[in-house]
Amino acid sequence: MTSDESATASTSARSRTFARYLPVLVIGSLVFGLTVGTAIRALPTSDNITIVIDAFDVVGTMWVNAIRMTVIPLIVPLLIASIAGARSGRDATRLGLATIVAFVLLVAVLAVVAALVAPLLFRGLHIDAPMTDALRTSIAGTTLPTGDASLGSWFKALIPTNPVKAAAEGSMLSIIVFAVAFGFATLAAPEEVRERVIVFSHSLSAIILIVVQAVLLLAPIGIFALTLVVGARVGGSVFNAMGYFIAVQILLAAIVVAAMLTLTISFGRISPATAIRGATPSLLVAAGTSSSLSALPAMIEGARDVWRLPEKIYGFVLPFAVSTFKPTSGYSWVINVYFVALLYGVPFGSAQLALAAGYSALFNATIPGIPGGGMIAITPMLLALGLPVEGLAILIAVNLIVDRFTTIGNVAANMALTATLATLSRGKHELG
Repeated sequence: MTSDESATASTSARSRTFARYLPVLVIGSLVFGLTVGTAIRALPTSDNITIVIDAFDVVGTMWVNAIRMTVIPLIVPLLIASIAGARSGRDATRLGLATIVAFVLLVAVLAVVAALVAPLLFRGLHIDAPMTDALRTSIAGTTLPTGDASLGSWFKALIPTNPVKAAAEGSMLSIIVFAVAFGFATLAAPEEVRERVIVFSHSLSAIILIVVQAVLLLAPIGIFALTLVVGARVGGSVFNAMGYFIAVQILLAAIVVAAMLTLTISFGRISPATAIRGATPSLLVAAGTSSSLSALPAMIEGARDVWRLPEKIYGFVLPFAVSTFKPTSGYSWVINVYFVALLYGVPFGSAQLALAAGYSALFNATIPGIPGGGMIAITPMLLALGLPVEGLAILIAVNLIVDRFTTIGNVAANMALTATLATLSRGKHELG
């Protein structure tokens, strides 16, 4: 091995080690930043303290802007590639279509339910006006909405007259509409043109993912800077709000897991004891790793050896589901944006909840397959709803706790729908 190769291998090993401890560092930076900021708030106001707070505000804003920088070049190619890669409805198998329909319906149901219950779940969260005002004043370069826009105006602005201008202005929904239209138009293009578009989209996404990973590696610095500013201007009261938010997410994840086990028993026609025995190993792996992909071998083993499902079903559905869908994002994204709206005092009524639910259902498959990718994918929704992207600092840090529970929900959903699709397949075979 040459010296250059040794240096590269050493750097790669250090990067993997750092990434392994990144969740602990991010949570620590959140707590430490709020603690230091709260301590600074207790000090007498002076020019030096103001300079320190402003300096950290600059660092935090730069990190948020780095996240925003990656959104359009990441989400748009992913959307185009996912649509263009489908080629045509004629090429899709019956099982593939059934899998897609099942997961889209599940995500849609979870999103709609979350939109309906979010106001009820957060009724017990009391955020005082001074904290909201302080958070609003801590935002740099973000325009907060003064009220709900009319539905007619929203639809008028949905289709971009100039996609380049829409991208420059950060009109994410307009850009997404353009990307979806482009993707479906690609299906009608000649084969060689479609292949070039798919290859280019995948290549661009792969490169931007490297940038995203680099930005996320800087999360401890960015979150420390942002939360220090929040602590200095708000105080430690934000801890209570975060604890309430975590409790809501854990409660919803537990309900989803219970519902998925019920679905497995009822529609998968598997006894309760067998359902639990087959799902438990994969759920434990999900809890330990926060990774659906890591739980895939245990899912396959449970579906094959315990539930005795056909290989043609679990062999297709489980890998496809793990690589494409994150069912719990259907509810967690809605809860995330609603929480940010409450923190910053942004009006968030039925129209905004409906938009959040629709986005969660339609763009679930755009989540990058990297740790923290869900938070990057949620950025366009924040922008579209007029919510401050600075709220991502809190969401990313808290997500490292919540993610273990949502991953358990994802694994339970993957297993439940696999069992259900196996039952439907057997029924059609018997009828045929």
